[in-house]
Amino acid sequence: MTSESERLSALEGHVRSFWDGHIVEPAPWNNGPIRERVPHFAIYRILPERAGGAWVYVTVGSSLDGSNADGTEFFLMSPVAAHVHSETLAMVSHYHSFEAHRLTVGSIVNIGRPWMPDSRMEHLLVSLPYPYGPELEWSPSQAGGARFLWLLPIHKSEVDFIRRETLDEFEAMLDSRAVNVLDPDRDPVV
Repeated sequence: MTSESERLSALEGHVRSFWDGHIVEPAPWNNGPIRERVPHFAIYRILPERAGGAWVYVTVGSSLDGSNADGTEFFLMSPVAAHVHSETLAMVSHYHSFEAHRLTVGSIVNIGRPWMPDSRMEHLLVSLPYPYGPELEWSPSQAGGARFLWLLPIHKSEVDFIRRETLDEFEAMLDSRAVNVLDPDRDPVV
């Protein structure tokens, strides 16, 4: 059986390997109750390769929350580096650590504030990691087979659409309209 420290090391290795050639650096968040629920919680920030590319913030250790459930790690993409993204990942990971609040593909989180300054989006859609595919999504068995899911900022009207229609229909609209998911103040698609 793999120890928690071995799993944590394997998770970090998965992130570093996936973004090989990028600068991968800690983006810590130590405020609030995150360490009480998820003691091995860490965040890494991946710098874009070129101007205009995505800054990626990713959890490492969210899947080691002490439950017996399959582990989940989260990431979000941003057009800029911002400390608020570490706070958001800590908040989502803490929320997810409670059995009654397990997040999976299609879950929606109301974060109660814009996901970043000057944005109108206050919700995050838990989605498959479409920008990066299954190579990022599934960590190796040494990392406990944790699944990396994307936190995509969305508008309230889009939340309502997903609840009224389907997640597949919403994702198809994003794709067909070639929505720039890095625009912090993009217009809603519905």
